[in-house]
Amino acid sequence: MTFKELKRRVSGLETTQDYKALELLRNKPFWIWDQHQHKLEDIRTDGCCCFNHIIGLPQKDGNDKPLYDYEEILFDSLVTHNSNKHIWIKKAT
Repeated sequence: MTFKELKRRVSGLETTQDYKALELLRNKPFWIWDQHQHKLEDIRTDGCCCFNHIIGLPQKDGNDKPLYDYEEILFDSLVTHNSNKHIWIKKAT
């Protein structure tokens, strides 16, 4: 990090830009699993409906991919506060 970069950070120029960028994500859901509700929210917020649409969807070969059903199961397992501390994911080759 150069002195100029450090000076900008200390002066608050970059932190206010970072803060504004993070404000877009505040109170946004990770993903809206109901497709109809997701489309309505997408139209209402002009594409800023959820975390994944703000930062960009996962891509494969340059094409945007939605989150799949098995990813919803994993997300729900991680978010719910149950007694399980560990989740085992077996990946098929």
